[in-house]
Amino acid sequence: MTFPRRVLPGRTYLVTRRCIGRRFLLRPDDSLNNAFLYCLALAANKHSIAVHALCAMSNHYHLVVTDTEAVLPDFMAWLNRQLAMCVKRLRRWDEVVWEPNVAYSAVELGGPSEVLDKVAYVVLNPVSAALVRSPDRWPGALSTLGTLQRGALDATRPAVWFNDKAPETASVELSVPPCFSEQAGYVHALEALLTDRLSQLRTELRGQGRGYLGRIRVHRTAVTDQPKTKKQRFGRSPTFSALTRQAWRAAVQGLRAFRLAYRAAYRAWRSGERSVEFPAGTWWVVRCAGATAAT
Repeated sequence: MTFPRRVLPGRTYLVTRRCIGRRFLLRPDDSLNNAFLYCLALAANKHSIAVHALCAMSNHYHLVVTDTEAVLPDFMAWLNRQLAMCVKRLRRWDEVVWEPNVAYSAVELGGPSEVLDKVAYVVLNPVSAALVRSPDRWPGALSTLGTLQRGALDATRPAVWFNDKAPETASVELSVPPCFSEQAGYVHALEALLTDRLSQLRTELRGQGRGYLGRIRVHRTAVTDQPKTKKQRFGRSPTFSALTRQAWRAAVQGLRAFRLAYRAAYRAWRSGERSVEFPAGTWWVVRCAGATAAT
């Protein structure tokens, strides 16, 4: 069986969802950008998810979020369904929107260094993909340093999918990650990291002789197109990010202990011992099959 997903309250994640066949179904335009932000705002509010960073690329999106109530799978399911319904109507797309048989990626971030690393990754994604020279030039939904400082991204109810009972407006509140004590220190550290990485990215792209696609050509991309680069298969799908050896060891030990405890409890539960207690963070068998887990 596949590894169980551990879902605990108060954990911060980098989450990613990709479009089927790497199609450019999320290619930025005013309607798509608005629909993405509206769906995200409603999903975050419905499931008490704190959003720290976001980026909608043409064929995938990234979020850095904190799951305050341990409901990340519910949040992702609701968000992806609403967004898929909007995409189908905006793009006149009859097939599935998200990559089938592949779950969303959720990488747990263990501390301030890991959170800063992934927020910077999300903000700079359009630059690292050689699409635009700076995050501010990306025409899609993106939490730039400026929007992070303002604290919110606003959207209106899309003309598709949602009925008149849905809110007319919604805002994605961009909060400071809980591992940082105050906004000023967080913004200062993030700004320094973004400046350094942006310089490195530009140097690397110049060294490779690569230019930027640019906003105009991004807009002209057909939503049915795919990247020309070959898709990587059978790659690793990390469950956590740790930037130091000590943090990596602690994360591995914690995850290994959870999986061993889960496996033992699952065997007992399958053999008919319904009173067995699964380890804290057990999701599916508790949520969908009525098992119990430690708190």
